[in-house]
Parts: sequence; C-alpha cells; structure tokens
Amino acid sequence: MSINQRQFEQLTEMGISLWQTRNSDNTQPSLNSNLLYLKQSSITLKKLTELTFFIDILTCFNLSIGEVTPQTDHLNCGLFNWFFSAQINMPTTESIQWCDNKLISPSIELLSKSPALKKQLWQTIMNNL
Repeated sequence: MSINQRQFEQLTEMGISLWQTRNSDNTQPSLNSNLLYLKQSSITLKKLTELTFFIDILTCFNLSIGEVTPQTDHLNCGLFNWFFSAQINMPTTESIQWCDNKLISPSIELLSKSPALKKQLWQTIMNNL
C-alpha cells in the first residue's frame, strides 16, 4: 500500500510507525539507518520551550532558546545537533547515542518520564561535551 508524504507525517505524529523503502530522495541523516526522526520546526521548538525539562537541559549546556534553531529533522544547538527518535515503543536504556556531534535521544516527553533515560542522557552529555 502506498501513501503520500503528508499521510506519512500524520501517521508518524500519531505515533504509528511505518516501514518505508529507502530511495534516493530520502534525505534523513542517521547513525542507524532504521531510525526515523521527529520533524522539527519553529512550532515544535516553541512547544519544547514550554517544558521545564527542556529548559533545564539547555541551561546545562549554557544555551539560550535563541541559540537553538530548528532544522528539518533536528535541533541545531551550536555545539551539537539533537535528533529525537520517532520510535513509539518504550525506549531501552541504550536509546541515547552520541556520534560526530549528533545527540540522538527519545522525545523530550519520554525522557522527562523516565529516570533511567534522564540518567543516561546526563552521562552521555558529561562523557561527550
């Protein structure tokens, strides 16, 4: 069954993951080719700024909201690019990755609900920045 890009994005936002074939116009960068990333925009950044947990993380990096710019599939934080995995099942404790100044983590909502993920995020930050 084939769907268009708009339908795919809507299903992804609802938390429904789909398999898709890789083609030449797929421009999603990844450490793991099986990962899809949450789309980012000025609207999603504005929603993130309303979350205390996100603000606390930025404060940890000595970053202000003005220094973070949304890109298509990540947030450009200056020192690194932050990608949010679009996986919908509960992440494992191996969910946070760092490679080539790219931080890949579950969504802020999942991070803020899991003490184990918070700990892993903090350890990843301390080991790589």
